[in-house]
Amino acid sequence: MNPISLCDLIEVHEFIYQQDEHISPHSSLWGDFNFSLNGVLEFHVEQQCYLSPPNYGLWLPPHTAHHSVALDHQTHYVCIRVHPSLCRNLAHSTQVLSIQPFFRGLVQQILGQQKSGSSGTQLEHLLQVLYDQLQTAPTYSHYLPHSDHPLLQEVLALLGNPLHFHCSLQQLLASSTVSERHLLRLCQQELHLSLSEWRNRAKIIYAITQLHQGVTIKQLAYTLGYQHSSSFIEFFKRCTGQTPAQIRIT
Repeated sequence: MNPISLCDLIEVHEFIYQQDEHISPHSSLWGDFNFSLNGVLEFHVEQQCYLSPPNYGLWLPPHTAHHSVALDHQTHYVCIRVHPSLCRNLAHSTQVLSIQPFFRGLVQQILGQQKSGSSGTQLEHLLQVLYDQLQTAPTYSHYLPHSDHPLLQEVLALLGNPLHFHCSLQQLLASSTVSERHLLRLCQQELHLSLSEWRNRAKIIYAITQLHQGVTIKQLAYTLGYQHSSSFIEFFKRCTGQTPAQIRIT
């Protein structure tokens, strides 16, 4: 008997969704890794909300009910379906996985192979590399986590407000009734992120949606508190692996 091919155990599908288009609640016997080549997806899983910008994806184990909505005017979305027999080597709970440029290029190469009708040794090899990448990718509980702690909720609402993005972290925390040290410690305990990292991620989500709405890089740089567009471009590429221009045209 011939061994089962990875082509029968891993499926890679792509979709295009328009802004506010909803994907109805569903679950699968297979595991799903969902991410966007361009745009931001919002997933709802077991009464929790997960955001997935282009540099992060969402792993859903088999039988995980979920629904999602596209936040940008057009989202190029990829779903990698993994047979249950391979899921034992992947996370057993919903996880956010960090996506590197290599992974994105790999998926695009697989999609190209599939469109050409290829199902031979080369595609098998690419799928094996893809599976290895899924097993070793850095994982997080959320891309932009939230907290039920009243004090932290108030601070995060302030830090995540685009009207305050031009202010420094120290300026915003100066009005707090508790010390900055306490807030920093509370953020690490509740979110497992620093306040500055959480704010940077909020800025990235905002920047991606604004770029897709036609806001210029210069305008966006100013809104986010950068005096020069080059500094914003460097920040954006460091966080996403792509420049703002690449995100806009992908």
